[in-house]
Amino acid sequence: MEIKINPRASRIFKDLLDYTGLNEMLALRRCDYAVTELAILWDKKKSVLDFYREAELYVFDLTKYQLILESNQLVTKMIGQIENLKLKKILEFGGGIGEFSILCSEKEFDITYYDLDGEIKNYALWRFNKHKCNIKIAEEFPLKQKWDLVNMMDVLEHLENPQEVILDLSKNADYIFCNPEEVKYNVFFPQHISKFDLGEYFELVEGYLWKNKNNS
Repeated sequence: MEIKINPRASRIFKDLLDYTGLNEMLALRRCDYAVTELAILWDKKKSVLDFYREAELYVFDLTKYQLILESNQLVTKMIGQIENLKLKKILEFGGGIGEFSILCSEKEFDITYYDLDGEIKNYALWRFNKHKCNIKIAEEFPLKQKWDLVNMMDVLEHLENPQEVILDLSKNADYIFCNPEEVKYNVFFPQHISKFDLGEYFELVEGYLWKNKNNS
């Protein structure tokens, strides 16, 4: 999908330009082809964890993804659901470039960000500092703690043990954001190594919002 945005109107894209120093058109083109190049690089990886820690192209791929969410106002709708439910303690797990965390911070939610150390997290931390966000950074695996809501969008399919993580969520998260119906399994997404089922522990509320069945 070609990105059709006004770069000057998107903070997400402006941040990428500031961070990389690239020309607008070059950055936009790199966002477009990153998904294909990442699929090719997957076969050359040393390990799964190293791939995510070192893949600078993911900054561009995740920027494109967030630009698509932004254009459809999907994260804005998610923020609205949090407000309507009056949820307070929020975790962005596998938080990528941190856009969800930044928007939560602007709403003064109690927001914590978690991701692997590496290129993607470094960029997210740079963004948090740039925008003077009040965001907690989880340095250790955070799913043994209690959370009102955990954002798990586009994460579980990358894990070798998604059902174990879902079990942790069932014990510690009242709500989650997740999009299993949108996960693609084809040659362009070899990083999607697992299929998973939320249905044993969670029920779909609306959009990407799932409720813990134990709290029904």
